[in-house]
Amino acid sequence: MDQHALSVITRIKPSEFNTLAAVLDQIGNPDTNTLAHFHAITSLHFCCWVIVADDPRFPPCLVLESNYDGTLAQHLDQLITHAGAGLDAIYRTCEGYPAAGIASPRQVCDYLLANAVPTTAFYIGCPGQSVGSIRNAIAVREAIQGFLDAEDQNGALAGRSAVEVHQRIKQFLATQSPVKPEISPITLDQQRTRAVINAVLLGIIALPLLILLLPLIFLFFIVLRIQEFVDAQVPRSPPLPVDPRLFTHEDVYIMNHLTTMVNVKPGGFRLGTLKVILWVVNLLAKAYFTTGNIGGIPTIHFARWLLMENDRRLLFFSNYDGSWASYLGDFVDKANYGLTAIWSNTDRFPPSQFLFWGGAQQIEPFKAWSREHNLYAAVWYSAYPDETLWNLQKDVRLRDTIGQQLSEAQAQQLLQLL
Repeated sequence: MDQHALSVITRIKPSEFNTLAAVLDQIGNPDTNTLAHFHAITSLHFCCWVIVADDPRFPPCLVLESNYDGTLAQHLDQLITHAGAGLDAIYRTCEGYPAAGIASPRQVCDYLLANAVPTTAFYIGCPGQSVGSIRNAIAVREAIQGFLDAEDQNGALAGRSAVEVHQRIKQFLATQSPVKPEISPITLDQQRTRAVINAVLLGIIALPLLILLLPLIFLFFIVLRIQEFVDAQVPRSPPLPVDPRLFTHEDVYIMNHLTTMVNVKPGGFRLGTLKVILWVVNLLAKAYFTTGNIGGIPTIHFARWLLMENDRRLLFFSNYDGSWASYLGDFVDKANYGLTAIWSNTDRFPPSQFLFWGGAQQIEPFKAWSREHNLYAAVWYSAYPDETLWNLQKDVRLRDTIGQQLSEAQAQQLLQLL
């Protein structure tokens, strides 16, 4: 089943700003949340609400981020069914929300759709795996571990080969386990094969195109270098304040959430460059980065960029494993060229050279820039907050392989996943 991204941006009524903040704090606290039953929404991977009020030049707005399975209509139906009270409490503070609220589900759907913003670039860390499939893979692994622990305590595994252990696991799943493996329509190995084929095809198409466009590319970099030189002459502004609430929601789980809002540099050249880079990122995310690794970073479950405020602002959402510091470290060590190509077209980013160099390679300025532009998400939900992407991939591989006929070497590799 395919995963999708929903982004909804609404204007906040000025008189309702504090009310909205209080409602989001209530929903965002598991001890006080009675308005949104996220776990019952079977199509929902991740969800957050973020108030964007960081720049007085733009009116305050509320952004909904949702990563979901299946059709948008089905997802909205589930959202209204299981989080309807929360939707009413939240969006009554925003402009244009229907007076009837969820008493008229069709009007609420129309309101959300009317304020939906297309995602410019979207990355999925575990494509083709629905929430149900992921939960099934976790349950299968837990059932197998429980079985093997019991077998080991009884001495039933002593002296057995990997193939024999594998056969006992297969028999357990077939006859005793309440959890049955739900095999993926497309396995991880098939995803990797497709990625390699797509990379070759993209190379075949891109190489002659680049040669054909070489004069224009040369001219582009001349204009770009002039722009970069002019930007470098602008005096650095004082640091922006960092929202202290950011630190209260970090590292509660193995997984974390990041929201970054920046202003696009003025002028059509910078905006056009940004759109082209994001188009390339989106293409690569769909065609090549389909095996849980984007730009060398293996910890991102979902990530998206979207333009808003008439393309004057760039918003970035990411759901990732580990701490903020380790995540930014991965950015610097493994994906600095791509991130510099994107964010060098935005304000206050560390100076870049020829689009790809500098920028994110400057570790401390880049981390400071990121902190200054991170927004606090009062509400953030994950369907599996204590599972890393690496572990999810191992669980999926185990679940999808366990029923096959394996050699001794293959069985040993499979058991290592446990």
